[in-house]
Amino acid sequence: MATKEDDYFRYFEALLLWEGQIQTGLFQHKFGLSRPSASKYLNRFIDEQALDLYYDESEKAHCLASPFTPQLISENFTEYTQRVAEPHVHQLTQNHLSVLPLPNRKLEPQLLRPILTACRKLSALDIRYQSIKHNSETERIIRPHSLVNTGLRFHLRAYCEASDSYRDFSLSRILSAELDYKCKAKMSQQDDVSWQTPVELVIMPDPRLSHYAQQVIARDFNMQNQRATIVTNAALINYLISILRLDFQHPNPEAQQIVIVPECYRELSARGHLWNG
Repeated sequence: MATKEDDYFRYFEALLLWEGQIQTGLFQHKFGLSRPSASKYLNRFIDEQALDLYYDESEKAHCLASPFTPQLISENFTEYTQRVAEPHVHQLTQNHLSVLPLPNRKLEPQLLRPILTACRKLSALDIRYQSIKHNSETERIIRPHSLVNTGLRFHLRAYCEASDSYRDFSLSRILSAELDYKCKAKMSQQDDVSWQTPVELVIMPDPRLSHYAQQVIARDFNMQNQRATIVTNAALINYLISILRLDFQHPNPEAQQIVIVPECYRELSARGHLWNG
């Protein structure tokens, strides 16, 4: 079983690989350590790895001075999000779990670092983007506020100056990204109306199933009175519907299992929240 020091060192590697820096204060806060303990573990990591770092006083961070190759983690972006954004679980070892392999989208640390920095600092980004809609590469200025994992891909939620609206940009289709520190983001997460609009997705067992099968499905999804409510926001509702396979009806109810409650579907459609509504 991994020790707490192993967890710390993997966390450090994830930060260096994808952000290019480590802030002692953030590490201390995430793991509930004292300042001396946090500094002790970080200095031990730097010494053992013989890392080429420098301290940036303005960032209050130890930053990469030369290319870095992780020794303890993979170069999969999902591992970064799990270690940095998700709670740590110390009670389970990996051999008790099996994870369904999914196709890896092409993501590069050197490209992601300015994107992650822009989200933290509310900075503008000058990006070159592969647009399927325009069937070509496009250049645009965006102001990102959040990274979203939709289950099969990561996208960047950002205000796009060209369209004067908030859009979703697939990370794997961004070819280049340069920070514009002079241009402080004027459009933030709080200005994103869809992001700030809460919506409820109410699901039920597929009524084509037998009574017994509906009871089984209701228990599977922890339903009360044959209903379960999932709260998200208007910007993410269609991704949720897609990952639950609710954007179409399977001809086999045993494969479909759950559907959107009709009243909920009508409300979402009437409010203009559905792509296929």
